Amino acid sequence: MNFLLKVITLYFNSLSWISPRLSAKQSFNLFAYPFSSKLRAEQQSFLETSEMFKINVDGKNVQGYTWGHGKEQILFVHGWQSNSYRWKSFVETFDKEKYTMHAFDAPGHGNSEGKVCTIPLYEKSIQALIEQKGPIDHFIGHSIGSFACASFMFHHNYSVQSYVSLASPFDAQEFVNDFTSKIRLSDRALAYLADYFKSYTTRPFEHYSQAVFSTAINAQKILIIHDKQDEATPYQNAHKTYNLLLEHKQNAELIITEGLRHRLRSAKVVALAEHCLAQQHEFES
Repeated sequence: MNFLLKVITLYFNSLSWISPRLSAKQSFNLFAYPFSSKLRAEQQSFLETSEMFKINVDGKNVQGYTWGHGKEQILFVHGWQSNSYRWKSFVETFDKEKYTMHAFDAPGHGNSEGKVCTIPLYEKSIQALIEQKGPIDHFIGHSIGSFACASFMFHHNYSVQSYVSLASPFDAQEFVNDFTSKIRLSDRALAYLADYFKSYTTRPFEHYSQAVFSTAINAQKILIIHDKQDEATPYQNAHKTYNLLLEHKQNAELIITEGLRHRLRSAKVVALAEHCLAQQHEFES
């Protein structure tokens, strides 16, 4: 693996001198490639308990799932290199008479088509699902999926009753730093990547930040849950986001857990999210 990373590093840094445009495009495609693993049999079996549907996102089929038939609509949005199976404990716990629960495998993930995935593609998937299934009352997102929910609300001026954010990154620079630390892009190659990102999304890296999104997140109640031992994104992100939301008069609550790490797999987390949606519980931050 170390040898492969060295080869990739040499390739992109050399290509940035030979063909800057090709270097930018190819490094972006690697940056946005999820390397998703094939669904296991038990994962597929659970997903098939849903009402399955497809939505079209930039000409690709994105696989969607629906459970329950309640009046209130929930959308679950999973994170990087994950799929909708991650919501199994939520789906099995939440009241299916009260809620209709939707999820989708992001482009390039799970049962969805595609080879790249970006925050704009997450947002297009959310928009396409809403157009097909109707307005969403509650967003629950994990990791980049949570970040995408915030980005969607900001860019679409979309209002929800509640937004549950689990282990969210703070800004796109985190993704870039992680990527460049692995393949050690030169400053020149990184600059071309940043230019390509801006041309692809119409916005620079700096725009994709909770510092931006927190100014106009339209949710009646926001719950942020993050773990102190999160190995993927620092729990200090949660504190920064929470303080920004308070500055902008948002009704936000913060819960820091210990020992659950990035995945936050716990019946307690499921219960906290359920209480937030019901707005029947006073959380302790």
